[in-house]
Amino acid sequence: MTKQRERDGRFFILGAAGHVDHGKTALITALTGTNTDRLKEEQERGISIELGFAEFALGDGLVLGVVDMPGHERFVKQMVAGSGGVDLALLVVAADESVMPQTVEHLAILDTLGVSGGVVVMTKIDLVDEELLAVASEEAAELVAGTFLEGKPIVPVSAVAGTGLEALQATLRTEVEALPERSLAGPFRLPIDRIFSLPGVGVIVTGTCWRGAVHSGDHLQIEPLGRKVRVREVQVHGRVSEVGGSGQRLALALHGVKKEDLSRGFQAISNDSCTVGRRVDLRIELLPHYRGLVKNRQRVHVNHAGREVLGRVVLLDEQQLSGETGPRTCLAQLHLEDDLIMQTGDRLVLRFYSPVTSIAGGVILNPGARPHKRFDQKVLKMLAIREKGDPLEVFRQNVKTAGLAGLALVDADGPADDEAVVRVGERLFHRQLLMDLATRIGALITAYAQRFPLRLGIPKEETRRKCKFPGGPNEWNALCQVLSQLGGWVVVGDRIAASTAGPPLDDGLTAAVQRREGLLREYGLSWPGLEAFSAAAGPGAPDTREEDYLRYLVDRGRAHQINSDFYLHAETLTDLVQRLRTYFGGEADLQFGTFRELCGLTRKLGIPLLEFLDQQGLTTRVGDVRQAGPALGKAAQQ
Repeated sequence: MTKQRERDGRFFILGAAGHVDHGKTALITALTGTNTDRLKEEQERGISIELGFAEFALGDGLVLGVVDMPGHERFVKQMVAGSGGVDLALLVVAADESVMPQTVEHLAILDTLGVSGGVVVMTKIDLVDEELLAVASEEAAELVAGTFLEGKPIVPVSAVAGTGLEALQATLRTEVEALPERSLAGPFRLPIDRIFSLPGVGVIVTGTCWRGAVHSGDHLQIEPLGRKVRVREVQVHGRVSEVGGSGQRLALALHGVKKEDLSRGFQAISNDSCTVGRRVDLRIELLPHYRGLVKNRQRVHVNHAGREVLGRVVLLDEQQLSGETGPRTCLAQLHLEDDLIMQTGDRLVLRFYSPVTSIAGGVILNPGARPHKRFDQKVLKMLAIREKGDPLEVFRQNVKTAGLAGLALVDADGPADDEAVVRVGERLFHRQLLMDLATRIGALITAYAQRFPLRLGIPKEETRRKCKFPGGPNEWNALCQVLSQLGGWVVVGDRIAASTAGPPLDDGLTAAVQRREGLLREYGLSWPGLEAFSAAAGPGAPDTREEDYLRYLVDRGRAHQINSDFYLHAETLTDLVQRLRTYFGGEADLQFGTFRELCGLTRKLGIPLLEFLDQQGLTTRVGDVRQAGPALGKAAQQ
């Protein structure tokens, strides 16, 4: 087998649609030499049941991957599955029967799924005279008016006699040449439509590549499984290739997943490039042939990228849709019973739960939607911005919608330095949201200072809880550094304060603090315990704990907390550090007995003090002795 090492040429997907028994498969066979009816039942019954595939080379590097879509009304689900990723369509109409129900439905589905080009083909012309052919052609032209096929060529052919095949090929070539070239840029995306396995190869999935490119050895993600896989081999229409991409029918041999774990409608994608969820905002519009009602919370089948799930449609700006006299389009939200794998701009088809008939198409505006109230003007404005498609406004709206969770930089399709957003690490936040949050934290600081005037500020962890920040402490710490610049307050250690000095004290509190600082200085290393210290310090302000006075001194560097019931004045510790420096100038090791003589402390205070010195890096414990710590030399330089 020849291995294709590079992707040469231009590749597009052609979908053949139309009513059952109108000659689609025969036409494709005549054009490509491939019979797309691969199932025994299809060959016996003479109708397509599953999607069929072929390759059609137009010359000069133009290659079409052909998708033969079943025409029977029972297999519209398969037809919708095959319509995804189609660049242009053959709408097949038999000249002896003209326009039929599935002709109408298939055209509406192709139109709502955004197919941009194509050709109308009048088949079986060998069975009719010129007059009947003219009537059928006129009916087809009337049908396609107002759709993507309006004004497109209507080509008469006979697959049996070979009449008109060259003209059809030339017409297709003209249509293809008018299409923009498919880009291989962007994340890879392949909705899966077949799954099988082969001895020595393993699990193989096939599908129409919607976007990007894939190489042998690439790592992909299977959704909605959330499973990581490796691509062992890439095939393009049965040929092993180094690369496959957008506009091609691909088969991928995968490592890391079992056949029984996969289903049609799953997707092989670049990691985290799609949203997987059960709630989506969209614009829906009734299909032209549908004349019934769509009511709020109507249960529907949702067909998207080859996957079908059930759900309910919530109408956001209309009471109901009416095919006769009322509105035919509205903004809506789908509440799904299973996951879809989506991106903004994806298109889908809604079909009634029972009886199953196609009723509407939809364009996804927000694949990661939150629940909305109906007729909420704020929600409707947001969706209108998304629908308008201004890239910058959509980007800003996406950042705003992300809220305090922030939008991951890898998911942001917009400028990280935009004036409306703020970058914090690898996430983006809406600037106005952060300004409002900074103002709110400022109010929390003021309220906290009124309750606890001796405390430097409100704990960062308390503000995280009060602000309901969804991230962890590390993310909150990083965000607070940015918020402080917006709010005009400061972050000091584990506290958030109006300033590094904390709230100003009244005369009574100032005197009480000074009295306690003087007493703490007098005690030196001989700390009496919190209860005795409080008794000696005398009464303080009402509802103020002794720990708050001491904490006030600690926060401002005028005292140190050794443990929960042991405080030293800063000058006392400075004096002790000097003594330790002198000692270690002549000795390598310090035993506790020597330390006790140096400080005059019992084990009750001496052991906690040594542990504090270890924590500060002033000493280092080695077995049963202490040695000079790395911070002792730094202290000498200060």
